Amino acid sequence: METNQSASFSITKRNIAVLDFGVTSLKIVIVDPVHPEEPLHFQRIYLPLRTKKEEVDSVLKTLLRSYADYNIRKFIVTTTSPLFASAQETVEFIIMSVTKFIHPANITLYTHDEKFVSINEALANPTKVVSVGWKALGKGLWHMAKKDGLVVDFSTRTTSFIPIREGKLLSESQNDFERMKNDELLFYGFLETNVAFIQPKLEFDGEIYNLPFEPHVITADLFLITGDLQPNDYITDTPDKKAKFREDALDRLKRMLCVIDDSFSENNLVKIAHLMKVRMLEKINQIIKKKLQEAQLTKIIITGMGSELLYKFLFDKNEYEDIILASDILKTAEINPSYSLAYIYATKKDDE
Repeated sequence: METNQSASFSITKRNIAVLDFGVTSLKIVIVDPVHPEEPLHFQRIYLPLRTKKEEVDSVLKTLLRSYADYNIRKFIVTTTSPLFASAQETVEFIIMSVTKFIHPANITLYTHDEKFVSINEALANPTKVVSVGWKALGKGLWHMAKKDGLVVDFSTRTTSFIPIREGKLLSESQNDFERMKNDELLFYGFLETNVAFIQPKLEFDGEIYNLPFEPHVITADLFLITGDLQPNDYITDTPDKKAKFREDALDRLKRMLCVIDDSFSENNLVKIAHLMKVRMLEKINQIIKKKLQEAQLTKIIITGMGSELLYKFLFDKNEYEDIILASDILKTAEINPSYSLAYIYATKKDDE
């Protein structure tokens, strides 16, 4: 996209956009700062940067052209943990890509100490602007709802546990390494987790199966089989690059079990899918209990692409008195780190 950087951002433009570069997807959310509680648009694009670096410019060109009429005056750029060899390489790559189409003065980044900084400041301290989405999500949700609680983000590839009270994050973690140690980051996701990772020694019908760690089947397949995911929401690649229908998911589950004929019934495959689903959600539930106790909190606020599935599971267990979906706070929004960043920026005071 040929961007006239001197004229593209006139004083009449006021909307705010977040470009969120994840490991496997690029997300954009746009809000009007006058009404940040009603996002103008949200889109998730499958873009695994580690393997498709050369496609970023083309995707950004098309994406920004499609949003040319949204009167965007400020872009907030954020990225997950280092996509490449280091935080420095990651931040340099992302900034180099976006500044081909957006004037640097119209770009800001969020830091771990909850500030918005310029490109130059981000390049000088890249570790401060990488993997900040979880902090933005916790802070943003608190500002929207003014509710203390444990935010549980059941996303496409991970689950995050974010305790917050009176607007303050009750976490000492400064990066994903520390979050993993502190049971605040679990690599169980709604779409992208290798199913064999859930229970490597699968116990089923009195037998134990030592599952292969090669990702024959992922959680997107699992939830297709259990009916918790529709094919249109299967946005990631399939492990075998084949179709995204229930029958194909069942075939991939068979391959994980090294079944090469029809000796293993479809009914048993479905039972295994439901078993793995419960094992996964129970592990998430165990950490929820632990983090609630540690932080002395009672409310659970669930968000993320798999939020409805997790909410129903916890609700049916009847172990908690206070569980809400983040989407019940703002009915029109998918409340994720991208949207939270836009909300925080739109509602911040000028002297912050």
